[in-house]
Amino acid sequence: MEFVNLILLISVSQGFVFGFAILFSPFFKSTINKYLGYSILILTGLLLNVYLDYVGVFEKYTKIKVLYDIEWIFLFPVFFFLYIIKSINHDLGESKKLHWLYLPFLFSVVINVIFNLEQVYQWFSFSWEYKELVYEWIFGVQEFAYYTYNFLLTIWAYIILKKGKYKYYPNILWLKRLCIWIFFLATSWIIIDIVDMIFDIGYEIGISIICISASVFIFWVVYYGIYTLKLTNDQKNSIRNVKNGSLLLDDKELSAKKQYNEPIDQYTSFSEDNRYFQKLEVLLKKDCIYRDPHLSQETIAKILNISSGYLSQIVNDITKKNFTAYINSYRIKDVKSMILNTEYDKYSLLAIGLEAGFKSKTTFYTSFKKETGLTPSQFKSKHK
Repeated sequence: MEFVNLILLISVSQGFVFGFAILFSPFFKSTINKYLGYSILILTGLLLNVYLDYVGVFEKYTKIKVLYDIEWIFLFPVFFFLYIIKSINHDLGESKKLHWLYLPFLFSVVINVIFNLEQVYQWFSFSWEYKELVYEWIFGVQEFAYYTYNFLLTIWAYIILKKGKYKYYPNILWLKRLCIWIFFLATSWIIIDIVDMIFDIGYEIGISIICISASVFIFWVVYYGIYTLKLTNDQKNSIRNVKNGSLLLDDKELSAKKQYNEPIDQYTSFSEDNRYFQKLEVLLKKDCIYRDPHLSQETIAKILNISSGYLSQIVNDITKKNFTAYINSYRIKDVKSMILNTEYDKYSLLAIGLEAGFKSKTTFYTSFKKETGLTPSQFKSKHK
């Protein structure tokens, strides 16, 4: 019993700390990340309800049991779905029809409030002959629905992410893994319920497994999503899909065109008004794709629908730099801007370098020194 209490308290504490950090920390807060924060808080609230039920709070204070009865789990997949589609700038993100996703939760609120007002508060009493049977049927449907709803929204999100137009989105792997994690949580939840019904494994064992899984999930979301991929505020959101497929092309569009639209001629001279170079500049200046540490010449070439060699020729001819040096020059400008911004004083120089898209400390310091003639610390001391 003490072990279960400890697991629950750790899970709840961790969830609230991380959830509120995403919502209110200036480094993480954004219109997109708020949905990630909401979903973590919902999951944490569910764990808190389990803890309060486990220690007998709802049994002692029956008037607040309605908070336990309402199936908050209906909100969990909704917020994650919204986070995913808004992360990739999907057209659904702006649709008012998304409000219908909250309907199952509202259904749960209504039926559980009515049930508690009648059974617990005893404000009124229905005189139906088959009242108990109706309640049993409604709550049975509700239980089936929250399992199904988690699966449906997770699968829907994954199908969207599998579309060709998003295959080169740098954080697509993280979003897909997020869907897989949610699918795993819902599946493990169902399996535990089934195993408990057949083998009677006990409430404590089932709750321990669920809480440990939820804790690992929350930690993974925060560590991998926030610290590794640096999914921070809107200004620092490293990649934005170009809407309506203006730059990112799906598989059908790619196959409908010639594989590469421009011949590679070693004697061709390029200027800054080259249309591919202009598109590249938009991706770097507006969408800040350089902040993706895994960005490669091949990835950008696929986005622009040209060959990697042709892209290299354009960059070399116009900027007089190789592709890596050209991308790093944008990262260094970003680093300089963050160093001079007092809001980033609390962050280490390495954290700033990684945020700008550098893969490692060595690459960051070497590139910065080569570009500016100063180390990052020397630059900071000189200008602040």
